[in-house]
Amino acid sequence: MSPAVVCFQIGDTGRQRSRRPGAPDGPGRAGSLLWSCEWSEDGPGQPRPGCDGEPALSLLLSPDDADLVGRGELAPSVAFMQGRLKTTGDNGLLLRVLAWTARPAFADALEQWRQALAGPPAP
Repeated sequence: MSPAVVCFQIGDTGRQRSRRPGAPDGPGRAGSLLWSCEWSEDGPGQPRPGCDGEPALSLLLSPDDADLVGRGELAPSVAFMQGRLKTTGDNGLLLRVLAWTARPAFADALEQWRQALAGPPAP
């Protein structure tokens, strides 16, 4: 399998879910995040801001659900089955991504991604 680009977005999924107090409504609202990585047989590569070109797979999760996934309170596979994780693209790749999220390495990768995407600390 050659590396494929997977894009991740945290933003409006179109579901009527409870929103954090003071969060604006609607698509493209403030705080929407977009990043991507190359996915190979070994799993994900380093994340990078934005998404260059046409991704093989795109994943969209609401900010509230992303928080739950980050805290380990919502499995990505459960979010997908409940319609809370929106996807477009290669379904075979989606299954590999979801299987990888069930591994212990997923929690470590989330923390590494959080640090990588946050950038260096402000002076």
